[in-house]
Amino acid sequence: MYPKLKKESLLDSILERLQNKYYDLGYRFEYLMREFPKPETDKDAEVLGKLFISSIKLKQIRIYDYNYRTMYSSDPKGPGFHKGLRLLGMQVPIASWVEDTDGFLLYRNSFGDLYFQILKEDGDRIVQEAGGTKKSFLPRDFSEGILYWVYKKKEEDPELLETNLNPNSTLLPDTEISNSEESKAMIHALLDKNSKSQNIMVRPVWEKTIADDLEIFLSQPRKTRAEELLLILSALGISLIALICGILASRILFTIRMENRFSEREEVIQVKTELIRLLGQFREKTK
Repeated sequence: MYPKLKKESLLDSILERLQNKYYDLGYRFEYLMREFPKPETDKDAEVLGKLFISSIKLKQIRIYDYNYRTMYSSDPKGPGFHKGLRLLGMQVPIASWVEDTDGFLLYRNSFGDLYFQILKEDGDRIVQEAGGTKKSFLPRDFSEGILYWVYKKKEEDPELLETNLNPNSTLLPDTEISNSEESKAMIHALLDKNSKSQNIMVRPVWEKTIADDLEIFLSQPRKTRAEELLLILSALGISLIALICGILASRILFTIRMENRFSEREEVIQVKTELIRLLGQFREKTK
């Protein structure tokens, strides 16, 4: 993937995760489903449902199949099918959360054949418990070479939400800061300062993106502007030389063709002249 496209893809992924309140919760569900990716019977669904209840302390869960039929419900009096999906034409994208017609949270798995319904209060509790600064859990090959910090803007000091660096590491050598809040504020100030261009030929270390109340600082290995300008000029020079060579070649070819035409004309004229001379001689003899 080209660096620019890779950076844009990573940025879109970060924004999608952080602007969708329940995005990370879907990852937890997929992780728990890894042992039962496709339960074929109601008994399998029951085992999976009880695993969810014990692992993330859910008060209630219902599992529906691709026909919207209840495969398992922790509430014995629950409905036999999901009326919003079957009767009201409710749509749930794959690997996404929606609030259904009854006010529950509904998740469709990544295969698209199972639906999980939980209490909204359970979903909010799990999201709140998982809040705070966290490291990125994206695959290394997805963000490899790209470093990022994500902050939530506040009236005073911005809050660090996520980074694929160690947020507790020392940013500058030989710098000791006893107060962790001062350390966080200093890191943000350094990121902000180094996201502004100091020289037209020197690229900023960090690229700053603002989306709603989020500040995202991205950095990736790139050539300096001077190196890129040199590459651009070299490419333009090569293109210009190729253009000049093409023009010269076409002129030479045109000249050769014209010379061939003149040569052909001279030969024709010579033949005609010789024919006229012979005809003149023949006329003289026949008089």
